[in-house]
Amino acid sequence: MGSTPLANLSPLDGRYHIISIPLAKKFSESSLISHRLKVEILYLQFLSKEKIIRSFTKKENIFLNKLIDINSDGINQVKIIEQETRHDVKAVEYYLASKLKGTSLEDCISYIHLGLTSADINNLSYRLMITSAHKEVMLRKLKEVLKELSSFSDQYYYLPMLARTHGQAAIPTTLGKEVSVFGMRLLKQVEKLEEYQLTGKLSGAVGSFQALDFIKPEVDWIKFSTKFIASLGLQVNLHTTQINPADDIVELLNIYHLIGGILIDLNQDMWRYISDDWLVQESKKGQVGSSTMPQKINPIQFENSEGNLTLANGLIETINRKVVVSRLQRDLSDSTINRNYGTIFGYCLISYSSLLRGLSSIKPNKKKIESDLNKNYSILSEALQTYLRYGNDPQAYQKAAKMMKGKNISKEDWEELTKDIDKKLFNLSPSSYIGLASKLTKLATKDINNFLLKT
Repeated sequence: MGSTPLANLSPLDGRYHIISIPLAKKFSESSLISHRLKVEILYLQFLSKEKIIRSFTKKENIFLNKLIDINSDGINQVKIIEQETRHDVKAVEYYLASKLKGTSLEDCISYIHLGLTSADINNLSYRLMITSAHKEVMLRKLKEVLKELSSFSDQYYYLPMLARTHGQAAIPTTLGKEVSVFGMRLLKQVEKLEEYQLTGKLSGAVGSFQALDFIKPEVDWIKFSTKFIASLGLQVNLHTTQINPADDIVELLNIYHLIGGILIDLNQDMWRYISDDWLVQESKKGQVGSSTMPQKINPIQFENSEGNLTLANGLIETINRKVVVSRLQRDLSDSTINRNYGTIFGYCLISYSSLLRGLSSIKPNKKKIESDLNKNYSILSEALQTYLRYGNDPQAYQKAAKMMKGKNISKEDWEELTKDIDKKLFNLSPSSYIGLASKLTKLATKDINNFLLKT
C-alpha cells in the first residue's frame, strides 16, 4: 500500500485521521522538535533581555524569531544531526548553532543552552504542547458537548419520563433533567480545565542552578527563571530534581479521566434509552446498521465514544502511575511515556466527536415514553406514603406497600385507592409528579449557557 493514512499502524492516524489532524499538529515529532527549538531560542533571547549576555539588535531578534518557524527541511536536518549525537535535545542545540554560524549572532553560539540540562528544555516543550492542545482543541470540543447537552436539556425540560433505580421502575422524572445532570457534571470539570495552568522548570542539572550560579552569582537566577517561565504562560516550579515532577500533568489528566467517566456514564444511559425505544435515531440515507438485519439503526456513535473513552482512561491510569516516579534525581524511563500524551488526547477527541454526532442524531419517542410512564401507577406510591406520613400516620409506608407493592396499578385503580384520601392524590398522575425537575433543568442550562458565553 502507498503512504496514506489507511496504511498507518495506529487507528488515530488511520481510520480516525481526519478527526486527529489538529492533535497531530500539536504532538508529532516535528512539533516536539519545533517546541524544543522555540524554547532554546526564547531562552537565548531572554538571556540577552536580562543583560546576562550582550544585547541583541532588533534585526537579530527578528532573525531568531523566524528560526522558530522551522520547516520540514529543518526538521529533517535535526533528525540527521540526531543520528550522530544519539541525543534529541543536543541535536536541536547543534541545529540552532549551525543557523547562527556566519551571522552577526555567531559570537553567541556558546550561549545556546547555557547552564541548562535537556530536562529543562523537555519539560517546557511538552507542557507547551499539552497547553496548546488542551486550550485550542480539547476545551473547544468539550464546550461543544456542553452546548449540545444544554440545548437538549432545555428542549425537553418538561418531558415526563420514568426514572429507574437499580434498573427498576422508580418514580417520574423528565428527560431534560436527566440529561442536565450530565451537563452540570461536565461543566464543573470544564471550569477546572479552563483555569488550569501547568508548571515549568528551568534550574539546571539537578534543580539548584549550580552552573548558572557558578558563572554569574550576582544574578538572581530564581527571579530570572520565574520571569522566563511566566513569559511562556506557565507557573514556575522551583523545587525539583533534574526533572520537573509530572504532578501537574497528572492532575490535568485526572480531570480528563473524570470527564471520561462522566461521558461513559452518559453514553451508557443514551444506549439504554435507545434500546428501550425512548430515544430514536435519525436514519441517514445509505447508512447500514447491520450487515444482515436491514431494519437496524445501531447506537454506534455512543458505543464508539464509550470505547475510545475506555482506551483514553486506561492510558491515563498507566501514565499517571509511571510519570510521578523517577529514580533519585533522574531516570529516563518516562521519556518514551511522555511521547504518548497526544495519544491520550487523540482518543478523547475521537470520543467527544462521536458523542456529538450521537447527540445530534437522537430525538425522544414521546409516545413510547408516555406509554411506559403511565403503564403502572404504582410509581406514585412514594407520593401516597409521603402524604400519609406527613399526616402523622406511623404505618404510612406499610399501608402504601400493602396497597401497591408488586401490583400493576392502572389509572382507574389509583383513583379508586385515593378517592377517599385526598383530591390532590386522586388527581395526581405520573406526568404531573415531577417535582422541581423542570426548574432544576432550567437552572442547569442557565449555568452552562452563562459559562459558554463568558469563555
